[in-house]
Amino acid sequence: MSGRLVRALDLAAAAEPLTERAGDFAPVHLGTRDVRVGTLLDAVHAEPGLLPPRSGHLGNWGDIALGRSGPMDFNTAVCGGGHGFPLIYGFTQTEADPSGGDGVYLPGSLVERGRRRPLPLYTWDGRAFVRRDRSRPLFCPVVQAEVDGALTPLVEVHWQRMRALTGYRFELEATRLVAHAPLVTDMLCVLLAEAARQDNPRRAYAELISHAARLDGEVGRCELLPDGTGYVLDGHRFASARALAEAALLPLRALTEPHAFFSRAASLPPVLPVMSHLLTTALSALFGADYPDTEPGGATGRPPGLTEHGFRVHLHWGARAMAGCPPRRGGYFGRKSTARALRGIMGPLVRDFAEAHPLCLVLLPAPVFMLCPPDTSPGDAERLRALFKSVLSTPAEQAYDTALDWLAENRDSLSPYLLDRYRDGSGVPHDGSQREPATPVEPDGFRELTLRQASALVAAFEEVLA
Repeated sequence: MSGRLVRALDLAAAAEPLTERAGDFAPVHLGTRDVRVGTLLDAVHAEPGLLPPRSGHLGNWGDIALGRSGPMDFNTAVCGGGHGFPLIYGFTQTEADPSGGDGVYLPGSLVERGRRRPLPLYTWDGRAFVRRDRSRPLFCPVVQAEVDGALTPLVEVHWQRMRALTGYRFELEATRLVAHAPLVTDMLCVLLAEAARQDNPRRAYAELISHAARLDGEVGRCELLPDGTGYVLDGHRFASARALAEAALLPLRALTEPHAFFSRAASLPPVLPVMSHLLTTALSALFGADYPDTEPGGATGRPPGLTEHGFRVHLHWGARAMAGCPPRRGGYFGRKSTARALRGIMGPLVRDFAEAHPLCLVLLPAPVFMLCPPDTSPGDAERLRALFKSVLSTPAEQAYDTALDWLAENRDSLSPYLLDRYRDGSGVPHDGSQREPATPVEPDGFRELTLRQASALVAAFEEVLA
């Protein structure tokens, strides 16, 4: 990674402990920094091989790719605009009726032109795959769906549809981890041993294995307990740390090799350990997910993203839950508990594995693109241009209040489509409305905003419209 990118994103001060080897993890949330949107985008495109992942979910991306997905159009702006690519997280749950599971990407259904068609869903009952109702969410990796009279792994149903979308390159996060399966197993063994030595080992274990899943689709928070040389998870005993670590790869393989996984259903453990989202994020960063087309050694023999000072910079587009919209919401990335957990993961890995380097994880706030309306609403772009001009003419710390005042006067002049982006709990629209394909438009002044200002504007819109 070039020093140019570190300077452009003002990372030197945050990464100083890594440079001096006084720490192994440094978080940077650009939504709280005075880096201009245009500076970030220019720096990303100027760095050879760099393409930051946008960590989306398994599910319905068709209307996202066509720019008519309402609140999810920030994915269209990031991925369709070539600023990142969809890195798909598959440890989600089908949506339940009337509520529950992933109600944003709706993985238990097919959504086309705004209409949702629930799929018949099946899971293993110990003897056969049986149809389930929608009274509870089901763990996506262990679900099959009935399509054209045949059972097909749910992940494959969506994967085939996603891969057919023009202009998008998708990657399953699980693929990168499975490709490093022996190393991931060794790393998890080290982390389990380290967790046992912590003041609060139960919390440390939960930050590695956050959920337990069963083949009938049930999944939930769990407690992992040591038992002699083994571990007990949700009533099932694994004989050793290695046995537990190898079992934790099974849900990943269910995503990357679904037919092989389902063919073994009768011989699989009754309980599957599910790696925490923080652990899979850290491993994806270590394995160079933001340089998707670069071999680990690269042309220089250094891992991609590794600076001359020996630490790795990983850029990652986070959505509403991860990035939030400071100052109204910081997102889970900004929590002290998140930083502490990631430090607890990175420290032992850097200490014991040559493949692991101190990590500066830079969160890029994807929600700022919620300020970019579709080209089918030209009036919105003109009105937002006026808002941006007003914000840019006032001190940076006043962006939030300026936007609140502006919305009080101009809210009714914005399109319902734009306003609906900020509703609580909104995801891929499935109300049956027939929307035309569209491309997100960057109003004049958007790239001149700092990421802190842009995040504050999104926060103001949420405050008024959520």
